[in-house]
Amino acid sequence: MASIRRRKGSNMLFVDFYYMGIRCRETTNLTDTPANRKKLEKVAEKMKAEIILGLFNYAKYFPKSDKAAQMVALNDRKECINTDTPSFEQFAELWFSEKKLNGAIPISVK
Repeated sequence: MASIRRRKGSNMLFVDFYYMGIRCRETTNLTDTPANRKKLEKVAEKMKAEIILGLFNYAKYFPKSDKAAQMVALNDRKECINTDTPSFEQFAELWFSEKKLNGAIPISVK
């Protein structure tokens, strides 16, 4: 899911991964050494597990990233969509149908 690569023209490592269907590339302050690659691979494995479990917090891993705020907002929207709360239209239809059964409102929604 995540790959560790070195940016061209630089000796710094970056993480290349997908989060919520969006390709993300985040540069690190780690130079390209075998020890740093191993460290970053462990972090990438933890990120992968958290993404799969739905626990990944982009801002926790990349607090200075320009994408952090965008990803947090996108995740918040996703959580709102995945709730059991009905949409306004669904709620209105239910409310009108209940009122209609009680004889309070003799109109239809549509």
